[in-house]
Amino acid sequence: MSRTVRTPSRGFTLLELLIGLAVTSAVVALMFAGVGVIGRSEERNQRVIERTDRMLVVSQWLGRKFDALRLLSRRNENTFVNFFSGNAAGLLWVAPLPERGEAGGLYVFRMNPLRHDNGSVDLSVEAVPYDGALMDLDWKQALRETLMADVRTLQWHYQDGQTGQWTQQWDAAKPAYPARIRLDIGDAQGDWPPLIFPLIRAR
Repeated sequence: MSRTVRTPSRGFTLLELLIGLAVTSAVVALMFAGVGVIGRSEERNQRVIERTDRMLVVSQWLGRKFDALRLLSRRNENTFVNFFSGNAAGLLWVAPLPERGEAGGLYVFRMNPLRHDNGSVDLSVEAVPYDGALMDLDWKQALRETLMADVRTLQWHYQDGQTGQWTQQWDAAKPAYPARIRLDIGDAQGDWPPLIFPLIRAR
């Protein structure tokens, strides 16, 4: 008659239990770290997308307005000068609003930095209806919009079509318009790539 030999069952020792808890804790910590990295990566990606969209909106709006620039003159005291002038901070020109080609109403646009009491600066655009070469530019009645908020860098440049030189001052008394306009602009995340706009109508 055979006899069955029973071996006593052995439970986990304290050391094994502690090792198991340590391994489990490490796995859980790695899982939460991975989730955190994914969350931060998604936030960074979202900020990049929002910044790219902002660049696109600003670039496209300015491109449309400069493409539609009108070669007009206005009276300045006893002489007539081009209805275009600019410096490092901003510029003034005439274009239609809205963009309907010849059917759109003409407006005088002025782009300048808008400074707030807290020290922040916005890129602001103003527009008044164009009323001929003798019009009085009353900016108190202008339409005003913020094209970009919290600007950290803002510099306008104008290229002379004859010499190819860039300058930050373009006087309305010049006999010609600039060939191209460049905007150096930046936000809290850094400087954007330069935005360059050819003035097709001015050629």
